[in-house]
Amino acid sequence: MRPENDLVRGIRNRDPGIFEEFVRRYQSQVYFTALRMVGERDDALDVAQEVFLKIWRFAPKLKGDVALKTWVYRVAVNTCIDRLRERGRHADHTARNNLILLAVPDQQMSPHEHARMAEELNRLRNALNELTERQRSVFVLRHFQNLRTGEIAEILSTPEGTIKATLYQTLQKLRGLLGTPAREISDRDESEPKSDSEIAR
Repeated sequence: MRPENDLVRGIRNRDPGIFEEFVRRYQSQVYFTALRMVGERDDALDVAQEVFLKIWRFAPKLKGDVALKTWVYRVAVNTCIDRLRERGRHADHTARNNLILLAVPDQQMSPHEHARMAEELNRLRNALNELTERQRSVFVLRHFQNLRTGEIAEILSTPEGTIKATLYQTLQKLRGLLGTPAREISDRDESEPKSDSEIAR
């Protein structure tokens, strides 16, 4: 795997081969961040494409000392927020009627267990729709992308203390919507993100 400094230099110089390697390295993270944020597969694919087009367009402005992952997630989150604003947070669109699978069910599960997990994930999706843009961004980056609060603070250009407060408030809100008790963020949350089904319970 090419060192990040070489990757940054190649992206800045718009080297097609290096940019292709960069896309392969980050396309999964960008797509799944978009899917959690915008909640619809076609929109997520469009957002992912737009993210890489923006990065290609602004590649010459990329600084040599930039943390590439931070830059990629920052562009991805901002693009997702733009997409949500364009279509309207509560507009009637197909994503409102489609279950977004936040986790792949275990093939060993019984039909009853599959149905229960689908119901739990559907409830979680509906609860995510009630979050503000900032709450959703922090929650997605923390619990779906497994980023630490310090990394999220860099991505969102926000003090880490504010990120932790937002995460705490978001978990309280989600657990209230889902009918489960809110709990304070602990050290375990920082090192071991909860799974989708655990959050939904």
